[in-house]
Amino acid sequence: MPNPLDYVSQQDIAELGLSQEEIDTAYQPSSGGVYHARGAEGTGKTLWLAHFYRQLIDSGKFTPFDAVGNLTFKGKYGHGFTTLKGQDLFEYLLKFSRELPKHKIVIISEIDREFPARFFSSREQTEIALSMWEVQKIDSYFLIDSHLGNSTDLIFHLGSHYLVLPEKPSFETNSMDFTLISNLELWTSEFTAHDIIKTMLIYNRCETTVVSIRNKRIAKIKENHQEEGEFSLDDFEEIPSDNLSIY
Repeated sequence: MPNPLDYVSQQDIAELGLSQEEIDTAYQPSSGGVYHARGAEGTGKTLWLAHFYRQLIDSGKFTPFDAVGNLTFKGKYGHGFTTLKGQDLFEYLLKFSRELPKHKIVIISEIDREFPARFFSSREQTEIALSMWEVQKIDSYFLIDSHLGNSTDLIFHLGSHYLVLPEKPSFETNSMDFTLISNLELWTSEFTAHDIIKTMLIYNRCETTVVSIRNKRIAKIKENHQEEGEFSLDDFEEIPSDNLSIY
């Protein structure tokens, strides 16, 4: 996105009566965005996230202290990185959606486990999902992956700026091909990520990315019940859909 300041003169700015502080908060080109890697098991979705994270850190524009996610990184990429899972991650994302802090990297592997597709969702889940549209404006990156199908909250699909379709990495060429689809500008291009093998060493592929918050939800349901057989509307905002009868 072009910077409008490159297309106006100091005289133009003077005519508008803008102070330096007002210029600093005026329209500026934004970076970042929501990158959503999708594919079947073993196609390199999480590897792509880790490699993009590694590139962001190596660029010098970010440090691990700017990053949060449900993966655990190693070496220099892990020093300062905050690993959150389950309810802790949910609460961080809810706070993020309300405060919209600038210059952050958020990595959510298997987001379809953290925010599954359901017939309904809680108010908080919807609030978090809707904040995806603001990520690019605050120069932050959301790097997420999910399995094929309608596996995660629809708003996360609609709020993704880029869809990433990775292919299995090649050990012979030390690279991984992937397709990048821009949902904003409606274009599709083929790219190759290089030096991919070293990225395999900085995170644990077999790490469990989810700590279940099922017990907390069930506890809230019980708390809402004053007497046996009584229900609150809040119950139905928190009950996972896999517990619901199809009848």
